Amino acid sequence: MVFGMASNEAAVRALTLLHHPSLPQALNAFTRPSHLKQAHAHLVVTGLTRRLFTATRLLACAAISALRDLLYAETIFRHVEVPTFFMYNTMIRAFSECPGQDCLEGVVYYVRMLRNGVLPDNFTHPFVLRSCSLSSQLLIGRQVHAHVVKFGSGAEVYVVNNMLSMYSSCREMGDARQVFEECSEFVDVVSWTSLVTGYAKAGDIDVAKSYFDRMPRRNVISWNAMISGYAQSGRISDARKLFDMMPERDVSSWSAVISCYAQCKMCAEALRLFKEMVGGGIVANEAAVVSAVSACAQLRASEWGTWLHEYTVENGMAIDVILGTALVDMHGKCGNVEKAVEVFNLMPERNVCSWNSMIASLALNAHGKQALSLFWQMQGVGHIPNHITFTAVLSGCSHSGFVEEGRQIFSLMTEKYQLEPWSEHYGLMVDLLGRAGLIREAVEFIKGMHIEPHPGLWGALVAACKIHGEIELGKQLGKYLIELEPDHGGRYALLSDLFASIERWDDVELVRNSFVQRKVPKTPGNSIIEL
Repeated sequence: MVFGMASNEAAVRALTLLHHPSLPQALNAFTRPSHLKQAHAHLVVTGLTRRLFTATRLLACAAISALRDLLYAETIFRHVEVPTFFMYNTMIRAFSECPGQDCLEGVVYYVRMLRNGVLPDNFTHPFVLRSCSLSSQLLIGRQVHAHVVKFGSGAEVYVVNNMLSMYSSCREMGDARQVFEECSEFVDVVSWTSLVTGYAKAGDIDVAKSYFDRMPRRNVISWNAMISGYAQSGRISDARKLFDMMPERDVSSWSAVISCYAQCKMCAEALRLFKEMVGGGIVANEAAVVSAVSACAQLRASEWGTWLHEYTVENGMAIDVILGTALVDMHGKCGNVEKAVEVFNLMPERNVCSWNSMIASLALNAHGKQALSLFWQMQGVGHIPNHITFTAVLSGCSHSGFVEEGRQIFSLMTEKYQLEPWSEHYGLMVDLLGRAGLIREAVEFIKGMHIEPHPGLWGALVAACKIHGEIELGKQLGKYLIELEPDHGGRYALLSDLFASIERWDDVELVRNSFVQRKVPKTPGNSIIEL
């Protein structure tokens, strides 16, 4: 029985579909990788692979169908004595759709194609240019551009659009503009949109807007490109104005503005817009959900966060690295550490950001022991901690009073991983030592820092002196702190509280008089109200 299918009839139907005149139809010939490989074996045995058309179709099924297996496609390609330009195009196209640097394999096939005397056609250069665009390979892209001119395919709008995309992705907007102007007679809406997108991503938002205004015709993608450009530049009012003017919107339009509000800390507005989108019957994409979840985390809006999590479940959204990490962070900041753990455990894949979010969630919610355990587990599975990791785990040590563990982790950071501590790491160590009453050690620690101590460090020590009765040292540090920041009202309050804790009211009065005489502005209060 061929292919291991239920009947020979199914096998015959698959082989017939493989030879269908329409390539899109032929790409649906097989439903499983094993069926493709079994069909290949059958065709080899019967000698049918010597037919060029059959070999070409098998290669296409392996390289560019939903069953894509590029290693297998390369095996098929190697066994063809004289590959055709269509076979080369198939391989170049397949690699142009690969992420990261893998797409450059398409350029390798292009070079082999030329060396073997096979001339490219109008479909070849767009794929090669796409590979250069995805990998931001400007030098190779320029060489391909020269080949476009040499082989006369520069009058094809599809080729031109891929050249524009390549130069834009490499931030070479001068070259993109030159290509656009040289081909101005036949550019289309995609060409205009590529230029708008390129200038917007390069930060030249006003130039992008000038091209947007001159567009003879716009589509939703054009509008979205301009809105995203405003969003990335932090020009939220311009983004919203353009959004409100759109004749029609898609989910990407909504997502761009929601993301912009979240990034600009206008979290309540981000959530309101998300609710309006969903209320209008539009199913949110991952970018919109992640932005809304981030807004919840910033607001500590637990009810909203719970609803958003339920929304992802109801709509069958996969908890991938990005969405999973956002949900862990949100649940942790909203105090629902059990839910954060649940999401973390369900994630099929995690990166260092995922681990950092989970460790930080545990540390923030007074689960210092679990945060430490996860920190060691993270390294055990091969993830290398970064500055953010050490900030989270040191915070857990500080809040839980794990002095010895904190010392060990700080040494691990600087010695094993050779990371230069940030001011936050120094601050957490000072806080840890201060909370434990090791004031003198904390002072020596500050003196040994590789950066200039922030006044906040001394302030933390003054507060620790008050708690642990180190009044004279606290007095010295408090006066030094006022000398550092004579216009900071909180520094006077700190020293005043220190004296008040032991009822030295004369000293309290002296500090307050000094505060008034120097006309120090009072620090305004603030509050956070959940949406």
